Amino acid sequence: MKHVLRLIRMILIALIAFLLGVWSVLALQGSNPPPPTYNLVFEHQPGPDVPTLQVLAAEAGAVTDEEILAAVAAYYDANAERLALLWREDNPTRLAGIFSMYISHISMPYGVTTFPASVAEFLTQERAHCGTYMVPQNHIALALGLTIRTIEFVDEHAWEEVWVDDHWELFDATTNTWMSRTSLELLQGLEREYRYFYTPMLDIDHPEARLHLAEGYDMPRLRSRMPLMGIVYFPPGERHVSDPLGPLADQIITASAAVDAGQSS
Repeated sequence: MKHVLRLIRMILIALIAFLLGVWSVLALQGSNPPPPTYNLVFEHQPGPDVPTLQVLAAEAGAVTDEEILAAVAAYYDANAERLALLWREDNPTRLAGIFSMYISHISMPYGVTTFPASVAEFLTQERAHCGTYMVPQNHIALALGLTIRTIEFVDEHAWEEVWVDDHWELFDATTNTWMSRTSLELLQGLEREYRYFYTPMLDIDHPEARLHLAEGYDMPRLRSRMPLMGIVYFPPGERHVSDPLGPLADQIITASAAVDAGQSS
């Protein structure tokens, strides 16, 4: 009888321990907010939907940066409505930002290179990486009247952000990816939307795809890290944020200084 009672006691203790464990897990889940979402709101394949910078420069006989940028701006002005329908984007600022990112991305395969001093020099190179993609991207964005800044995680990655309406959005020319948040908001784990646009480095019929794979690069991995920033992917290293450039730069700097002064008082 004693053995039976001891067995019953052991079963009850185990059952109580199990129930306490279940309760603690449920309580822990209830105390933590749900993980942030990252929604792919648009992906357009195949492409490309615009000519490369090299093609536009050659067609216009453009040699200098000024001539190249004039040819690119003229092409955009003539095709903005078509691109808005194609890319399903009705915000004119965001559309221009996508265009400056897109045309920079498709104009050069990814790889190791030196930093070009100009857009014209960029077009003579055989490869581009995150820092050099931003050379044409920044110049085109400014030529289209956008206000921009650059973000760099030292020795890791860099991209451009565009001021859209009243906030910064991320336009990564390395992977042809747009995101609805600035990098600081992404690192805080806030919800975000993103768009993947055509990349020749994932187009099996494009020679750049075979080159990209042969040289050991992984565009799917490069792409996936961006929407996962602050969720899974944390860029290491120091974060550098440039001063804004463009027509709204002074206004943004003044407003930011006022906010900082209010927080410190």
